[in-house]
Amino acid sequence: LREPQQLGHAAALQHFRERHDHAILRIPVGCGKSGLMGLLPFGLARGRVLIVTPNLEIRNGVANELDYSNQDCFFRKTQSLTDFRLGPHIAVLDGKNANISDCRNAHFVITNIHQLASAADRWLPQFDDNFFDLILVDEGHHNAAASWQRVFERFPQAKVISLTATPFRSDGQLVEGEVVYRYPFSTAMTRGYVKQIAAGNVAPSEI
Repeated sequence: LREPQQLGHAAALQHFRERHDHAILRIPVGCGKSGLMGLLPFGLARGRVLIVTPNLEIRNGVANELDYSNQDCFFRKTQSLTDFRLGPHIAVLDGKNANISDCRNAHFVITNIHQLASAADRWLPQFDDNFFDLILVDEGHHNAAASWQRVFERFPQAKVISLTATPFRSDGQLVEGEVVYRYPFSTAMTRGYVKQIAAGNVAPSEI
């Protein structure tokens, strides 16, 4: 396991031993956020885990990392799990190919925000308010948007952790949650997790 995965997991456990409010883990790109999402439920979740991503591409990447039938998945690569007879099983909300029964039998339910909380409201109303014990938000700086807030409101008792490299927004809205762990970019570069960084200046208000 990579250092930010080990330390991020430990920080989340410590936070929820003392409090129940929304936590943020600040992890640079390339440091293993998807793997950390696979680790976080251990010792923390007492029920199903919902992973919400901002788009289909990221959703599919997370699903591949956590699907133990994939020989290159995170659990197999790191040997953090070696016996998969009891899971963890995943369900992916993917249009007509998913159903509520798949979700009931899964440990991880992985979706993108538009599939979960779109105007059509296909999925969100199907889940009881205690269906998930832990919600993990990938690219967590999106969590201030109304669609994400609807998800948090639907499952008021669930623990929530947002993972992001950039816990701030150009529109000035505050990202929900408290940063309980941050892994420095400089350390990520020293360890070789992040390579070939190029800096650039942009003015989002002018784009």
